[in-house]
Amino acid sequence: MDILPIEDISKFNQITGKIKEKIENCDGLIRIVTHHDPDGLTAGSIMLKTLLRLNKNVHMTILEHLSKESVEELSKESDKMFIFCDMGSGQINLINKFQFNAVILDHHPPEVAETEIGNILQLNPHLFGANGAKEISASGVCYLIARLFEYYDLATVAIVGAIGDMQHLPFIGLNKYILNEARKYRYLSVIKDIVYNCYNLPISSSIYYSTQPYIRELDSIDKIKEILEELGINPEKKGITVAEKENLLEYFKSFNKNNELIADRYEINHKLNDAFYLSEVLNACGRKEMTSVGIGILLGDDECIRQGENLYKKYKDELIEELKNVKLTSMENIEYFIGEKGKTGIISALMVKDKPVLGFNEQGEIYKVSSRGSKELVECGLNLSEAMAVSKEFGGDGGGHNIASGAAIQKNYMNEFLEKVNEIVGEQLKK
Repeated sequence: MDILPIEDISKFNQITGKIKEKIENCDGLIRIVTHHDPDGLTAGSIMLKTLLRLNKNVHMTILEHLSKESVEELSKESDKMFIFCDMGSGQINLINKFQFNAVILDHHPPEVAETEIGNILQLNPHLFGANGAKEISASGVCYLIARLFEYYDLATVAIVGAIGDMQHLPFIGLNKYILNEARKYRYLSVIKDIVYNCYNLPISSSIYYSTQPYIRELDSIDKIKEILEELGINPEKKGITVAEKENLLEYFKSFNKNNELIADRYEINHKLNDAFYLSEVLNACGRKEMTSVGIGILLGDDECIRQGENLYKKYKDELIEELKNVKLTSMENIEYFIGEKGKTGIISALMVKDKPVLGFNEQGEIYKVSSRGSKELVECGLNLSEAMAVSKEFGGDGGGHNIASGAAIQKNYMNEFLEKVNEIVGEQLKK
């Protein structure tokens, strides 16, 4: 068997062995608590499937944020064992304060660099020399537990989660190991193709809804259909031939996006059999606050799949309209805008050029903040997790990854927060 690409494999084997034993010995209800984004939904579903196959009693809770209030509320159920997926490492002291019996399966930078604290077992790649921002997502961490029970088919779900967390450009480290394991057991195949063939949609709709890459000039479905007809491509057909693909790429040269249009397609053993498209549908479920539909999709429920595809189209329609209207305000080192809940993260990511972008959405007396950078900016020193952590000075909390991070602040501190983040990012990029 191939060796996992982990620096301290002995420490890793020790903690995963204890987690396996803890799960096997639990006779009561196990409460899975996971995040609402594609990585969180896939992570939660991997644990859900694993526990159901082990004939365990399971209940799942999906959260947007593991706040102090939510931890306090969960602590009232002290008779249960908890498994926190895609969250928990940044709140481990709080979880321990309430004496949880828990397992944390996370990939965000940990608050405590220990695998055990109180009655909590923590599996986090940062504790074993792996980078949780690009080498493995939470769904991959959960798969590392599932594979202890030889549930290798769940590797494909981990790949969907990694794609949802933008860790596939390219797959490296543990992600690559999981990808190769899925291929080894013939649960996944990889083909080079035009990105628009990933979607189970008419080619005109596929181009219109695509935001990876986002081509502003193609924001009209009628214009796209007109272009396709000029090229001799039926706008209503699903998927295009090699010759049609070459014609389309030749036309798209003027947009300078061809390097993003050819991609690896990951075909998986699921009713939505393209991993990229499945991650996009799950993202729409999370953004539209229909996370139970996302879990149903991952369990293969036909009605949930139908609802999810409709949510995807509705979400993309709204997103494209907002992209047309977004107004960026530029500061020396950052740009920002005020948008709607559920879309600020993706809009921020799509708007990044030579500065990180912050998207704000109003929720009562709070501004939720989604910040996004680029690989190039991170290579120059950008760390948005560090920048968003300053929100604690402004009545909130924040953190995440160097390339993508979030925060919440009191509304009346917005200008001061922006000035501070602008200053921090400026210092980071000078290094």
